[in-house]
Amino acid sequence: MYKSPSIQAIGIAVPPHQIFQEKHYSILESATGLNRAEQLQLRKIYSRSGIHSRYSVLPEFAHADQKENVLFHPSNLYPALAVSERMKLYDEFSLELSVEAVKKCMMDLPDLQLSAITHLVTFSCTGMSAPGLDIQLVNTLGLNSNIERTCINFMGCYAGINALKFAKHISRSEPDAVVLLVGVELCTLHYQKNDKSDQMIANALFADGAAASIVSTRNLNKSPNSSSLALDIFYSEFEYSGKDEMVWTIGDFGFNLKLSIFVPDLIEKNIFSLTEKLFVKAGINREEIDFYAIHPGGMKILEACENALGIDKSKNQISYQVLNDYGNMSSVTIFFVLKSYLEKFTSEDKGKKVLACAFGPGLTMESLIAEVC
Repeated sequence: MYKSPSIQAIGIAVPPHQIFQEKHYSILESATGLNRAEQLQLRKIYSRSGIHSRYSVLPEFAHADQKENVLFHPSNLYPALAVSERMKLYDEFSLELSVEAVKKCMMDLPDLQLSAITHLVTFSCTGMSAPGLDIQLVNTLGLNSNIERTCINFMGCYAGINALKFAKHISRSEPDAVVLLVGVELCTLHYQKNDKSDQMIANALFADGAAASIVSTRNLNKSPNSSSLALDIFYSEFEYSGKDEMVWTIGDFGFNLKLSIFVPDLIEKNIFSLTEKLFVKAGINREEIDFYAIHPGGMKILEACENALGIDKSKNQISYQVLNDYGNMSSVTIFFVLKSYLEKFTSEDKGKKVLACAFGPGLTMESLIAEVC
């Protein structure tokens, strides 16, 4: 009998430097070079961010602009940091944060040895190199050198669901596979000071974090009181009319994000039809969904999903909490949401269904139905 691959454990990690949103706004507001219009625009963006605090690998975002800062210079008194220097910072910090997430993940599977992992899938859109994070993880963790490695790069916030989809395909074709997923996003390394509204929004929303997950069809001897998520059905579409509304490119002084104010409207307009097709593929009705795990890209995105799907805010409570506590960590954020659910589920939730969604450049919309097991 076919057994669905499942998420058997998730580990998450954030760097030590906490950025309190109110304090960060006050620093930006008082920085020289910000005119009155920029200050008013910033106040509006920060007051509607839905974020209390977020995290960065650099300590400087919690302190005023000063010469010693590496890249946080809202005053424009210092030159912007080149992409090559930002990538050096990514290489410096990404491995340690990823390893922390992996170790936390493995704690939930005490009988699983690292040597039993057959496949490694890494994902990130905030840094890349070759040899890169995948090989560094193999060397640092002592994974088998012949492990099958796949890197998912530069897909944006929906890459986490894409990584889960890939892990399902591996597990279906190789039933004995144990797939380790590792994602790390150091979004704050791409802070840039300018007066464009989309860059201001990015500076206010994005944060750093890492996540690791084990996907397998095998029984990995989890605690009888713990839950897993069977990966049932995936469905993806992109709305080409939104191709210019969310764009992620590499510039001379950081990765450039265009995040139009029309993105929530596009999601609200299209997510209902997307999920209808997902439900047809899964052979279920909308009423059979018990839990919602929506990528907390921002307050307006969560509200757009609620409006389109006809759900109230309480159904999105975990996504709002992740946004409040961590900000938008791009592709790894959905794992923070799913982990919160795994910690919440009880034996009474077995068999219930979870709808997960994430969005990114394209405008791409990824969706997943998982079942609590």
